[in-house]
Amino acid sequence: MQLHRDRDRIAAAGVRLVVIGQGTPDHAKEFQARNHVEGLTILVDESRASYDAAGAKVATVTELLGPRVVARGTVSGLRTRLPQTATKGHAAQLGGVLLVLPDGSVPYAHLAEDASDNASTDEILAAAERAGPEPTRSG
Repeated sequence: MQLHRDRDRIAAAGVRLVVIGQGTPDHAKEFQARNHVEGLTILVDESRASYDAAGAKVATVTELLGPRVVARGTVSGLRTRLPQTATKGHAAQLGGVLLVLPDGSVPYAHLAEDASDNASTDEILAAAERAGPEPTRSG
């Protein structure tokens, strides 16, 4: 959601935002409608093979509900006014951000260490800038 809110900055950098979710196509449609992100490209991977390929981990209880995670999640929720909704798929599956170039190379990857670990838009855009002036980057 953070990245979708910054979609104008991301598009201006020449990056195409694509989300991979672990639910079903119906879950993706529901997510788009509930969060008013109808223009966001969402791919689905019920088997989570893409998560495995990226190296995303399945969190431990502490990485999901530890004091630091809960505190950061509470602050983020208050700041963004986005409530946590019911999880679709494996509740402990952590995600990340990959910057994938047209040639398939991945010059940047941020894989979450816990449920509160998200890459900032500034960090992602800096990585895109370092990757070069490719006009059709995907991330």
